Amino acid sequence: VIDKIFLLQQPLIVNQLQDCCKIWLLSGLWNYVLSLITRTITPHMNRTLLLQLLFLVLRSTAQAQLPDTSHFVTAYAEIADMLDGKSSLSIKRAVFLAEWAYLDGNLDYDWFCSKIDSAVIFLHGFIKANGLDKYKTGKNMAIIEYFFNPWSGNGYKPFTYDHNDIDSKQDFTQQFVSKLIRTHKGQCRSLPYYYKILAEAIGAEAYIAYAPIHTFIRYPDADNLFPEDWVNVELTTHQYTPEFYYIESFEINAKALQNKVYLHPLTDRETVAAQLSDLAFAYTVKYGVYDDFTLLCSSKSFEYYPRHYNTLITMGKSLDAALGRYLDNNGNKVDQYVLSLERKSRELYEQLLAMGWEQLGEEYFKRLDRKNEEAKKIIGQTGGIKL
Repeated sequence: VIDKIFLLQQPLIVNQLQDCCKIWLLSGLWNYVLSLITRTITPHMNRTLLLQLLFLVLRSTAQAQLPDTSHFVTAYAEIADMLDGKSSLSIKRAVFLAEWAYLDGNLDYDWFCSKIDSAVIFLHGFIKANGLDKYKTGKNMAIIEYFFNPWSGNGYKPFTYDHNDIDSKQDFTQQFVSKLIRTHKGQCRSLPYYYKILAEAIGAEAYIAYAPIHTFIRYPDADNLFPEDWVNVELTTHQYTPEFYYIESFEINAKALQNKVYLHPLTDRETVAAQLSDLAFAYTVKYGVYDDFTLLCSSKSFEYYPRHYNTLITMGKSLDAALGRYLDNNGNKVDQYVLSLERKSRELYEQLLAMGWEQLGEEYFKRLDRKNEEAKKIIGQTGGIKL
């Protein structure tokens, strides 16, 4: 993340170490920082100088009024362990952690699990009572019924799209699965992620997939009930949606399809990696900054899901922010470190373009708003899908 050897060679070494370590120290990453510095020591370096530097970092950090980011660090560490194979993958746990961190730990995992467990009990009973186990896709049929229509398992209250604050600018928790579970109203992030959590719990084969600024569910048509090989479940409008709809409505180009940026069914590991990208974004919303933590999250996410455009965007913004901080500290002097950050940021942008990503303009969002209005009418007219 930081060119450590070059940093230690600069005349402003004390100020630079203080700036780059403050957030790491308060957020619980001190051992990581210490290990980086320790690995950088060369035999000819003055050990007394090193101790003085560490003392200055400690003293300045104790005086700094920085927010408590420990919940984000805890969430990162646990999700990273899942990705690295140190613990079992759990989409339920990863989704919970990203929301828990933003809420400063004020989200109870027992409550979260109990609500999901109740839904799972209903789904198993629904499958058996309706003979859905004779279908290879019967488990997905049951989840769809649970979402789209009133049953005892959902309190006779289907899960619908919340058209209020659709971009979560007024309330970031509008997109949370925990909010969806509580209110039965959600958005294009919370609806498919709750579906995926339930699919994980009952062993249904279903996948998260992306379109530009949109998320939906896909599963293979193993029973040959549909004209396409994949069944696309649009939870925001309670519809089965053909693939061409996403391509045309979201204006997806051929390059993005070829590079599996959009419409590609994510593996479970990619789905968990996407939660690290979401965690980094939640951090920027909460604290208003891109920094070493957002770069740490997005870099780890990139290891396991390099096609996720949000991850690359976060990495690029984090590098640009690091560049700005460095220039502020060194008097806006262009040196090799500056050139290195500029090069890395430029390479990420070029990679985005090569993948088929496109910057979305105001007119694009206006067209989507019109389609959202049409979606409201569709829900009112169809009344949901019945088995």
